[in-house]
Amino acid sequence: MSVHSASEQLFQTAGLEQINSTELYPALHQAGDAGLPMLVVENNLGRAVIALQGAHLMSFQPDGKPEMLWLSPKCVLQAGKPTRGGIPLCLPWFGPSADGKLQHGFGRIMGWSLAAVEARADGATRVVLELAGDDSVSALWPHAFRFRLEAVVGSSLKLALSAANLSTTAAPFAFAFHTYFAVPNVADVRVAGLENSTFVDDTDKMARKVQQGEVTIIAFTDRVYLDVPAVQVLKIPTGNVKIESGTKCAVVWNCWDNDKNVADIGEGNHAGYICVERCDVADRAVTVPAGGEYQAAMTLSYL
Repeated sequence: MSVHSASEQLFQTAGLEQINSTELYPALHQAGDAGLPMLVVENNLGRAVIALQGAHLMSFQPDGKPEMLWLSPKCVLQAGKPTRGGIPLCLPWFGPSADGKLQHGFGRIMGWSLAAVEARADGATRVVLELAGDDSVSALWPHAFRFRLEAVVGSSLKLALSAANLSTTAAPFAFAFHTYFAVPNVADVRVAGLENSTFVDDTDKMARKVQQGEVTIIAFTDRVYLDVPAVQVLKIPTGNVKIESGTKCAVVWNCWDNDKNVADIGEGNHAGYICVERCDVADRAVTVPAGGEYQAAMTLSYL
């Protein structure tokens, strides 16, 4: 079901509206830009913005609480271009493709369709987006598939991702909720819940290390933590955030002063975010059997 074929009454009941990104984020567009279709979900418990491209959470703000997600002031909102910030869905691979040309898979730069909308009895809104295709979508991942994201927007944000392998051969698969959290100053943030976990340090020749105490950001940081606990807590001066997921890994990333070399972040803007990504990547990537399905979920909430 496309956005336009959904019932207008259902949209109103569920607190859902479609708006072009040129209206929502005018400062991120130049005159004549086409923009991207966005879904604005708003109820008495919270508000979220979801881009149909990539099923990408752009914003989440529980009622009476600060905005939880960071969107880069330099991000690009164009068809076929990745969006810097929010929660990109990285799939069906993480990191560069085999040919080095496509970072973090094709799922985040393709147009998803609205499959379901529901106003729940508890006041939350449930939105389901889907992306399906055959093996012609990517020669780098030649499998028929159906990706599905369920987002429940309320006082917390609940995300559930499923990836069905509809082909007759097993499919290598990696996935990440690549979450950018908004912070006043990343240097003042601590991440609890990764103590004593082994991590792969991408800034030190992929050396394996053990986390001592809570994670702090004092330099360029790019780490994959393996076999992590279900819960991490971001200790932020404006309000602590709980991250809960059954995925096996967590990536912690901030580009620090390399931001001046990243066009869609920009000099000085690294201070406003920290990425804590729940995921199944690197050593913990999986193989989805023919006819099988991968599932992952994450819940974000203020404490």
